[in-house]
Amino acid sequence: MGISLMLFYGAFAMRKRNLKAHRGLAMAGVVFNLVSSVYLIWAVRIAGVEMPSPYSVTVVTAHRAFATSIAVLMLVMVYTGIKRKRKLHVALHRYFLAGYTLTYISGLVIFHG
Repeated sequence: MGISLMLFYGAFAMRKRNLKAHRGLAMAGVVFNLVSSVYLIWAVRIAGVEMPSPYSVTVVTAHRAFATSIAVLMLVMVYTGIKRKRKLHVALHRYFLAGYTLTYISGLVIFHG
């Protein structure tokens, strides 16, 4: 997920200079995010990998709910980018980048101490 974070910030940096690079970096970030998310869900829910946390179930659940909402927002960003709904796409990126960054950092704190 750290790779996705770097790719998303790379896409943000390229948004005005090189649209082709922006699209490529953003889509690579989406693919890395989806693959790592599916793997993480599989590992925890199906394979039984333990992800112990010193935080309460409420904190862990809040993190997971927020992460899910950011994943949905990511898919909305993909849709608005593909459909060239530029105004909405640009408006959403502020929330997406901030939310994804917070989700990434909170995941590190909650699950890796």
